[in-house]
Amino acid sequence: MLAVELIDLRKSYSDRTALNGVTLSINEGKIFSLLGPNGAGKTTLIRSMLGLIYPDSGKVRLLGRNPFREKGVMKRIGYIQELPNLPPFMTGQELLTLSARLRGCGEEEVRSALDEVGMTDHATRKISRYSKGMVQRLALAEAMLCQPELLVMDEPTIGMDPALNSHMREILVKLRKSGATIFYSSHQLDEVRKLSDEVAIMFRGKIFARGTPEEIVRKFVGIRVRVSAENVSEASQVVSNLNYVASFSFNGDKLIVALKEDKRHELLRALMDGGVRVYDFQMEMELEEAYLRAIQEARESG
Repeated sequence: MLAVELIDLRKSYSDRTALNGVTLSINEGKIFSLLGPNGAGKTTLIRSMLGLIYPDSGKVRLLGRNPFREKGVMKRIGYIQELPNLPPFMTGQELLTLSARLRGCGEEEVRSALDEVGMTDHATRKISRYSKGMVQRLALAEAMLCQPELLVMDEPTIGMDPALNSHMREILVKLRKSGATIFYSSHQLDEVRKLSDEVAIMFRGKIFARGTPEEIVRKFVGIRVRVSAENVSEASQVVSNLNYVASFSFNGDKLIVALKEDKRHELLRALMDGGVRVYDFQMEMELEEAYLRAIQEARESG
């Protein structure tokens, strides 16, 4: 089943077009990341798909339901906005207890969520006394309540400390293993590369490119292989005689090989047949470079 299905979503404001015919489908059980520069329409897309604002036209289905007509589906969805705005007059415990009741789960889930994000010892304090990091932890706990089938995150790592950032990655992987779908908007490209099953790049209200992180890198940067070998000079001699190699360069004790086409298996075989002892052989995943080239191409194409 599709966890997210968006068909020709459009949204305009008086001075600009925020969404210009966005069509997107995401299979359940995947981590999907949405990239794009500021003003590309990412937050408008998220708020439109969650029913927080109404698109001018188009269709939205989440977990097979229309969130504008079937509000009950929102009980199965967790959401973290870019800057969590939690009620300062409540304690963390009170907020999560209320959210759990509205979504149909109990105190055991509240205790589990607080423990998962390391907020058990602070649960009875007023949110107004929380640090920014503690607010982020509580927002993550609230989004995780009742084992959501779909978790939507809009720039969740802004200002997040490294320890929580690392722990959040572990939580997201655990949720995916349980069958949940993660929709993740971020500018943190290294995080996106590590986490995502699929990536889309948005520009001026449209989806400009989509694919796995590897497919995005291959499309906009090409195929580069990082080779670690006992004798890198020997490896370079083998590589220099292969007609499917576009270029190669040295990076410390490693050889970076750019291929004209996807002949990674042939390259590895050629190195081994040439007597090169290869210790490591991996595709270079320069998602940041691919993203920047994609945005440049999008600008040039108008």
